[in-house]
Amino acid sequence: MEGISNMSSVHSHVDVYDFKSNKWVEKFDTPKEMANSHLGIATDGRYIYIISGQKGTQCRGPTASAFVLDTKTKKWSSLPPLPFP
Repeated sequence: MEGISNMSSVHSHVDVYDFKSNKWVEKFDTPKEMANSHLGIATDGRYIYIISGQKGTQCRGPTASAFVLDTKTKKWSSLPPLPFP
């Protein structure tokens, strides 16, 4: 998910890797408000929860934003922000 392409460019999408076929199989965009690196990520098997992180390039300050991805529908939803970044 996301990540730094080089020191002046970041990715804003999810790449999906299929371990059975040993191939990258899909790519879809992330919300514009989501951080691009240093994300906190957890899953319960269906939903992927993403909190905080850094938006943009070169170690900018953290965000308080939080999102959840429903892996079955591939839809993002915003969660209430953290009390502090």
